[in-house]
Amino acid sequence: MDSISGIGQDVMGKDQFLRLFTAQMRMQDPMNPTEGSDLLAQLAQFSSVEQMTNLNSNFEKMLATQQALQATNLVGRVVSYQDPASALPGQGSVTGVLLTADGPALMLGNRQVNLDWVTGVYEE
Repeated sequence: MDSISGIGQDVMGKDQFLRLFTAQMRMQDPMNPTEGSDLLAQLAQFSSVEQMTNLNSNFEKMLATQQALQATNLVGRVVSYQDPASALPGQGSVTGVLLTADGPALMLGNRQVNLDWVTGVYEE
């Protein structure tokens, strides 16, 4: 991931931070240079934010894997679901799993049902 994200928006990317940091170093007053401890604090803060961003990315991957495993464990079972678009409940036997960009989807015959629509699971 190349940027540190806020709520729905990019705040500052790595390249932007480094350009800003380099510009700050070039433009500093030679008679009153920035303290070394201040520079180290900025770099340490950036490093910790970058590590948190990487950690968040790893958590997202772990969640996707967990959801895929959860979906595959439903194959052969009967699920009830609530389609948010139609607000109609449904039920069917899970015959397969599709891994989509939005997460795993269950196949109930020809019907594709998102995993988060599932409201109940039953033995067949």
